[in-house]
Amino acid sequence: MLLEREEELELLHSLLEDLPHSGGKVVLIRGEAGIGKSSLVRGFLSSIGDSARVHLGFCDDLQTPRPFGPLWDMAREDAPLRQALEAGDRHVAMQAFLELCTGSAQPAVIVLEDTHWSDEATLDAIKYVGRRFAHANALMLLTYRNEEVDFEHPLRTVLGALPSESVTRIELSGLSRVGVARILSNSGLDADRVLEATKGNPFYVTEMALSVGDEVPSSVRDSVMARVGRLSSMARATLLQLSVIPERTNRRELESLFGDIEAGISEGEHHGLLEVDGETVGFRHELIRRAIEASLTTSEGVRIHKKVLDVLPDGTDPARLVHHAVGAGDIDRLVELAPIAARRAAEVASHREASAHYRAIQPYMDRLSDREKARILTEWGEIEYFLANPEAVDLLDRAIDLHRGHSSERELAGALALAVAVNETHARTTAAEAYAVEAIRVLEPGGESRELAEAFARYADLLIHQGEGRRADEMVERAIEMGEATGSEVAVIQAQIVKGLLEYVRGDPGGRDLIEEARRRAEVGMHRYVEVTALRSLAYTGQEQDDVLLQQDVAQRARAVAIRYELSFLEVEANAVYADALVRQGRWDEADDLVTENLGSHANADVHLLRLQGLLRMRRGRPGARESLRAAWQIAEQSNEIDYLLHVAVALAEESWLDGTMTKDRAEMCRELVGRGLTQEFPWPSGALATWLWMLGELGEAPKGLPRPHAQAIAGEWMHAAAHWAEKGMPYEEAVTLTRGDREARFRSLEILDSLGADAVASKVRKDLRDEGVAVPRGKGRATRENAAGLTARQAEVLQLLGEGLSNPEIADRLFLSRRTVENHVSAVLIKLDASTREEAVRSAGSQGLL
Repeated sequence: MLLEREEELELLHSLLEDLPHSGGKVVLIRGEAGIGKSSLVRGFLSSIGDSARVHLGFCDDLQTPRPFGPLWDMAREDAPLRQALEAGDRHVAMQAFLELCTGSAQPAVIVLEDTHWSDEATLDAIKYVGRRFAHANALMLLTYRNEEVDFEHPLRTVLGALPSESVTRIELSGLSRVGVARILSNSGLDADRVLEATKGNPFYVTEMALSVGDEVPSSVRDSVMARVGRLSSMARATLLQLSVIPERTNRRELESLFGDIEAGISEGEHHGLLEVDGETVGFRHELIRRAIEASLTTSEGVRIHKKVLDVLPDGTDPARLVHHAVGAGDIDRLVELAPIAARRAAEVASHREASAHYRAIQPYMDRLSDREKARILTEWGEIEYFLANPEAVDLLDRAIDLHRGHSSERELAGALALAVAVNETHARTTAAEAYAVEAIRVLEPGGESRELAEAFARYADLLIHQGEGRRADEMVERAIEMGEATGSEVAVIQAQIVKGLLEYVRGDPGGRDLIEEARRRAEVGMHRYVEVTALRSLAYTGQEQDDVLLQQDVAQRARAVAIRYELSFLEVEANAVYADALVRQGRWDEADDLVTENLGSHANADVHLLRLQGLLRMRRGRPGARESLRAAWQIAEQSNEIDYLLHVAVALAEESWLDGTMTKDRAEMCRELVGRGLTQEFPWPSGALATWLWMLGELGEAPKGLPRPHAQAIAGEWMHAAAHWAEKGMPYEEAVTLTRGDREARFRSLEILDSLGADAVASKVRKDLRDEGVAVPRGKGRATRENAAGLTARQAEVLQLLGEGLSNPEIADRLFLSRRTVENHVSAVLIKLDASTREEAVRSAGSQGLL
């Protein structure tokens, strides 16, 4: 009986009927445990008959979820998906899932139940398919418990990444007194008391109605166990045994585990405790299973888990075996099985699950040999690296110490190579270089090898970021020669990327072609990480050379490929480079949103994102600029990488020009960086820094080797320099250069600054002009310059929720964003509506017809 859900059913039917016109929809059905999410889905599915293809998948409450858990459920009836999952290729599996959703003219309804228990691979699949759902002839119904999905839950990030136009939300509430009374009609219980006790939760109310007597049970567990107590001893034993198995299970498997329990299953189904769907058996609700499992004594739980663990065949999913090993308290089996489960999860990039398995055996590492410990720590460190967890540094340090005395040279070199990437990502450049040198030293006595070729390529990449181009040249040539000789395609491609970067920076446009060729080779060889790295490197080159069109184009391509392969941390890095291009093009609102959405997602991108956040706040006269720039400098200083240091120093020098606070120490530091940058082949950011020093009176003439527009600006040829920036499509740089010109040029500068919303900079230029006795035209007010059209789609969404009276945490919950991100968006809305409070912003929006 489905009570008081007519409105939700009508909505689901209308979405299904509108698919040919509206495109695919992802429907988020949320509510507390027992509120009726599954009942709503079942009611909808039973009402559509054969009008749509239906595919069901369930996320189970295992100790650590199995990768692609619900997709395996769907694969029972879909051979292509099953084959893709069995092959263990994550991207192929997600493509097969997408084809399952979209590959038929008949509408499809895809149901994933209890996604709050999703594994990482399943979450990636939801995001991968959901981002492409606009053109699908399908509904995807995702159920989840809102109380389980807190602000740190990974499901929130996935749902927040789905296109808002493809998402429909359904939040279920409790039944009214009328609904409660209908369920209790034959129970003799008082509806008011039950409503007060259950808050109208349909599952709780139904359980109370099934209890014995006229007293309301004190809890659902009491109600469930009262019903279990009325069963035969054989049925009770069956339910107790089944309660340790969270997932729906095949009848034949249950028979192999517990013998002939058909009669017990039948009795449990008859009393509404179990559900039998064809050949599978499961509890009617997870709350029933948990109530029965909680009634087990410790010894009973251990005994049943041990029995299941001993009987399950060797081919069983290792995540299931780990679940029962933990329940059985069998540490030996846990230590044996958890690494297998972790590696299986890592194969399909289910990194959070792999990490959980490794953490499960951490207290028992002393049971392993030093060599096995080293191997596990290396694998675990790689997983934490993919999760952007700084713990990876310590894990690999420990692994390398163990490898040095107990493993082969190749195992040690593999750990060292990984440590290079991990330490560089976390701004530990000195340690990264030491590990790179040690990897080469360990491998060289063994002669040519694929591993040595890759070590050379990795060291070359590290050197170029440190500004050591000449040393990188040697490593590149050795990597290419050895890679081709040993068949290491990855080493050759990575070395080609570095070689192309060096050539391009030195003025040879053929370097770009070499990087594009490396990208094509990576694409053909399915080296997805390297493919994105090639594009990202080329985008960085555009950034370093002030070629904003190249930067924008290639950063967009890098983002697209990272999204296609669900390489989230590379997507964040590409977003940072793209945001930098947007800032240079004067598209500050777009850049601000992109920075806000990505800041804090990955350490390697934060130095750029914090710098951009600081620049935008500083130029607009908004609070928090100084804090953002100091945080960026701290990361850059820790890394000691010349490109980081130069770009942040440029922002700090601009800050000094704007507020007149250039200290002697900062000036000296900037002059040293200019010299270092020119020596280490970073002429463009060095030129920008030199120009700011000249504008501050801290540099007399242009150092040799500056790019032409910077040398021209310092030489007083402001017209030529400004024309260069105008041609490049970089309006802010043009405006700043024009401030060094005549009165007409400075008036033109003000026009550009006003159009950009660079209020703080425009105020400085106006003050300087007035101090010279020049009558200065007033700038356009914010109200005329920034109106409703200036709100981004996300800001407009936040504004609507402000209009509904939602608090920041409530907005974060609704939009699946972090509280910090919402705070930043609210701040932007207030500024654009020229409001000082939320209430004032809502009133202003109402008067403009925005709500």
